[in-house]
Amino acid sequence: MDVERTDPPRDDARPRNRRARRLAMRRARGALLRLAFDRRVAAGAGLALLAPAALLRMADYGWESWLTDGLGLLCGATGVAFVSFALSGRRPDWIDPEE
Repeated sequence: MDVERTDPPRDDARPRNRRARRLAMRRARGALLRLAFDRRVAAGAGLALLAPAALLRMADYGWESWLTDGLGLLCGATGVAFVSFALSGRRPDWIDPEE
């Protein structure tokens, strides 16, 4: 006894996954920009990221490895970027030369 398939096989599964990944990246970028544009939140997040990076840099732990060094650098650089963006604020996109 043969059973017929009720739904045809999907050949377009791959582009949908690509679109879903692109949408997820856009949403992550939007969330990061909203975080950075709010000065108080950016300063708090930057300081929160700088604290563990500074601890990993100053202290010598026995469990440290190349992975913790890389994560410390990543957290420290992101924290510095957030704090500097919070201190400097947004700059205008265009400055009129006539004024």
